[in-house]
Amino acid sequence: MGVWETLVQPCDEANRWAALDVLYRRVPAPLRDRLIVEVLEEARDGELDLSGLWVALGRGGWVEGALLTQSLAGRAAAVWAPEIRTKWRRSALATALITAALEDLKHRGFMLAQAVLDESADPRSGRDLERGGMARITEFLYLERDVAAPLGFQGMVDFAWQPFDAAIEDEFRTVLAATYEGSLDMPELEGTRGLDEILEGYRAVGRFDAKRWRLGRLTTEPEAAAVVLLAENPGREVWEVVYLGLAPAARHRGLGRAAIRHALDLARGKAKTLELAVDERNKPARRLYESVGFTLRDRRTVHLAVLSRPDRTPAQFPA
Repeated sequence: MGVWETLVQPCDEANRWAALDVLYRRVPAPLRDRLIVEVLEEARDGELDLSGLWVALGRGGWVEGALLTQSLAGRAAAVWAPEIRTKWRRSALATALITAALEDLKHRGFMLAQAVLDESADPRSGRDLERGGMARITEFLYLERDVAAPLGFQGMVDFAWQPFDAAIEDEFRTVLAATYEGSLDMPELEGTRGLDEILEGYRAVGRFDAKRWRLGRLTTEPEAAAVVLLAENPGREVWEVVYLGLAPAARHRGLGRAAIRHALDLARGKAKTLELAVDERNKPARRLYESVGFTLRDRRTVHLAVLSRPDRTPAQFPA
């Protein structure tokens, strides 16, 4: 990259407007200006952290490209695909921005970086992310279901459910860990973070309420267990299934429907819609959700970089 490496750097305050103007360049101009004003006001008031805003500076110090990273709970980070103003050396600038941002996140102690692209993304964004060190992993399917609609399954076996609290925390963690065994949802994440970081990430989704984290066991077969984590989505009449997992002894027995029914029972009267996301490769989970009335709302491509693992061994980036 030569001289271009010296021009890719964290954005200082003087260049923030220009950087955001590039980052939001696909937004119509009148709306873009208003959006930038709001973002800068939130940053000034401490409501938004722009320390993860990166720029590629061209001749004369002009902002030619911009990228934003944002910290997430559980030592993870979100990466927004770079936007480049110029056509000349566009790919090189995009790659340099991503590589620099990932190196910075790694040195700051983050374990994972994830980018999620929807249909509105620049078709080149996926290639940019891959060249910068963020492999394309899968597509997430975003599903939804009307809470009030009847489930339509009668007489199914059910779990005995308990809300999460300090008294069952050890048991809860044990069952949660068991549900990851052989999981088909993002298996690339296995071993990338410890259970503490994973739980921290779950708590940060929506509005956390311990009563909506549930542990279920079959009374006559305690090893057949499940975990359901629900969160309220503030500002919308929506609850999210943050996580639903079955221990190996509970799988392939129709007990996933019992877990969904429990989630619907908890949400009924408090939300209109139940939402969740599933890895498109997880065919058993997709069949389950389709069988209980979930329909497709959106789909997005997921790119991932593992920055370090629980042993704190640094991940290797391409040169």
